[in-house]
Amino acid sequence: MATETHVKPAVLQVDPGGGLALTQGLLSLAGLHEGDRVLVFPLRPGLVYLRKVDTPEPLSREELSALMRTAFERSGYTTREQVLSLVREAKRELAQEW
Repeated sequence: MATETHVKPAVLQVDPGGGLALTQGLLSLAGLHEGDRVLVFPLRPGLVYLRKVDTPEPLSREELSALMRTAFERSGYTTREQVLSLVREAKRELAQEW
């Protein structure tokens, strides 16, 4: 029987240089160790997807597509139309910022 671990969310602060340091406890819970590689994929402002990657090689188009699909689905975007709407919204926001 699997045991469920209750993890208290952590609030971290971005340092003046733009860095974000995860605590040893968070790294340990995520199964991350010194030297591991992590894919950082911004989904939208305020939402970032992190995933440990085992290979130093760049991800293939298929691997990246699968990661994106999983991240979208976990964020509630389950149809092509929802994803396209999100992309259009992001483009509008970026255009307003320029």
